[in-house]
Formats: sequence, structure tokens, C-alpha cells
Amino acid sequence: MWLTLLTAVNLTIAVATLSLGITKALAARHEPGRTLKLTASVLLHAGVIFLLATPPVYRAVGRAVHSANLPALLIDIATLLCVGHAQYMTLLWHPERHTPAARRKALRRWLPFYTAVTAAMTLLYAVADLPGAARPLRFAPAYADVPAVLALKIIYFGALTITVLATMNQCRHVTMPDRPELAQDVRRCMQWFALAVGLDLATAAFTLTAMISVLTGGGHRLDFLADASWAATILSGIAANQSLGRLVLATTRSDRRDRRLLKPLWRLVVAGQPDLVIPTAWWESSRIRLDRMMIETLDGARTLKPWMSSAPALAVSDLLGGSGTTPGPAIPDADHTAAQAAAVLRDAALRRASDSPPVSQGSRPPSLPGVNVPASEQQAYLVRVARYLHHPLVDQALQRPAPATAP
Repeated sequence: MWLTLLTAVNLTIAVATLSLGITKALAARHEPGRTLKLTASVLLHAGVIFLLATPPVYRAVGRAVHSANLPALLIDIATLLCVGHAQYMTLLWHPERHTPAARRKALRRWLPFYTAVTAAMTLLYAVADLPGAARPLRFAPAYADVPAVLALKIIYFGALTITVLATMNQCRHVTMPDRPELAQDVRRCMQWFALAVGLDLATAAFTLTAMISVLTGGGHRLDFLADASWAATILSGIAANQSLGRLVLATTRSDRRDRRLLKPLWRLVVAGQPDLVIPTAWWESSRIRLDRMMIETLDGARTLKPWMSSAPALAVSDLLGGSGTTPGPAIPDADHTAAQAAAVLRDAALRRASDSPPVSQGSRPPSLPGVNVPASEQQAYLVRVARYLHHPLVDQALQRPAPATAP
């Protein structure tokens, strides 16, 4: 009865997790960032764990490779790799370790650790003299009295404890340096993520208790704890899927929202220039579509440079500064710059649409206000500009008399 239930539950989770992982892997092929790739890899590894732990699959793999207990080793290695992926993913969102240099330093420190642990576990399994096939999930207590298996499990549990605690600690400090609008969603997702990796320690504790019972002369009366430990693994898989699913959903929602916000600005600067539009495909992710829209918007803004005038930006500054009879509202410096950029772009687009001559070099701004931001801040910058495109402040600035222009 138990094995039938285990088979049904594991297959259900494996199919769902692998399907989601394959979907994310296909989308990640065209995704420049690492988050989606890591998400796909975590899901695929988790799916493999549940698939291997399904009793019929467990036995079939053992027969196929002529090593009945090899799936037990593969499950442990895949679990450790899952935690490693989670650990690296938290580095992407750590306020002090999200830079490429910091990530490379972390890789140099942790990659040899994971490699050495995996190699040691594999070697110990190879030299272990195992008399037969253990029941699925009961490999550890079944061979607790075999020195090589005992050493293998001690190394595995020790490495798992170290990596899980390190990952949980990093989960407490995560942020989204390049996507501040997602900070709250990321923190919520990381709570689930920390729970998922923390439950792996519960799995280890149950299994270790069953092994200690064998080693201290208690026999195999606590072997059922190895089965019970899988409940913690199932809950860990559900929590991980919940965390990654929520994060992907939050990111997709944010990308779609920003695309809607950017659409008016995109239409303004790209209007009448079909050569600037990059063809899209139905299977492309929201992130790719958003990146393409930003590229097209920036390219379109550059084509407006001959018609850009400094006058609208100065008018915005005057209005915000309260010059003349208009009291100046206090807004953040970033929004001040965004309002200036929106006014300059609207004015330039109107000039071009009305076939006005280009603005004289002396009257042009050296560049669009605020455009020279780091690549990680371009999205936030363009969204701010789009928000001000039809703001009353910009409308009022454009109503001021335009300076004389020359061809």
C-alpha cells in the first residue's frame, strides 16, 4: 500500500516538476539573465529526484546499470546539486554578493567543495561491498553497518547541513538590486525557498536516526523513519515549486506591466519607422519582449536627436523651481530628470511629425536628460519617462513659447 501511494505521489510531482522545468528551459534559451536558467535547472534536478525515488523507476534504473542501489546515490547527489543551485540563485539577489566579481569568488570557493563531496560519495559507493538491493528509500539504514556506506552518508549529511545553512542565511538578506520593484515578491519567495531547503535537514535527521538505531544494536525497528523522511522531501519539493513559481509569476507580471507603461513612449519615438521594429515570435518570453521594446525605444529616441531642443527641459526645471508665477512642486531628482526627458521627446516628436526643420546645434541638449544610466537602471529610467509623457507638468512645459530654430 505504501509503495503504491509513494509511486503515485512521486510520479505526479515528477511529471509536474519536469514539465515546468522543460518549459522554463525552453524559455531560458533566449533569456539573457541567469535567473530563469537556474530556475529551470533546479526544477529539472528536483524532477529527477522524485522520478528516481519512484519504486518502479528506482528498480528499473538499478537493473539497467547493473547496480541495484545506484539510484540512492544519484538521489543524494541530485539533492546536493539542487541545494547548490539554490545557493547560487540567492547570490544573484544578495545586496553584497550580486556583482559578477563576488559571484566568481563564491564559485571559486564553493565549486571545489561540491566537486570533492560528489567525488568522495561516488568513490565510497564504488568500493562498498553491498550484498543485494535495498528497498527504495531505505538504502541508508539497510547498509548502515557497511563502513563505506556509513562514511558516504556522513559526508553527504555534513555537506548538506553546511550548504543548507549557508543558503538559508543568504535567503535572509536577499534583495533585487536590478529590479527594485520586485523586492517584496523576492523576499516572500525566499521565505518559501528557505523552508524548502530547511526541510532537507529534516529528511537527513530522520534518516540518520534510523541509521543510528542499526549501529547501536536497535536493529531495523526504526527503518520506517527513512520512509517517513520522504514526507519532508515532498514538502520541500512543494515549497520549492511554490517559491520558484511565485517568483517567475511576479517577474512576468512586472515585465508585462512595464511593457504596458512603455507602449506610449515606444509609439511616440518609433512612429513611422518600421525599420526600427525587431520581429517577434509567439514563443518569446515577456522578458525578451520587454528588452526588445527598450532597445527599440532607445533607438527611436536617438533618431529624434536632430529635433531635440533644450527649451522643454529648461521649462520643466523652471516650473519645478517655482520661477515666475507657478509654484514648484517637490519631486525626486530622478523624476525631475524623467519629466525633462519626456518633455524633450514629446517636443522633438511633434517637430518631426510637423516636418519642422532640425533644431540648431546650439539649442540642442548634449544628450537626452538622464539617458546615460547604467544598463541595470535603463528599464526603471524608461518607465519613469513613460509615466511623465502626458503628465500635466510636461503639458504645461510644452505650452511655453518655443525658441527660434534654424536648419
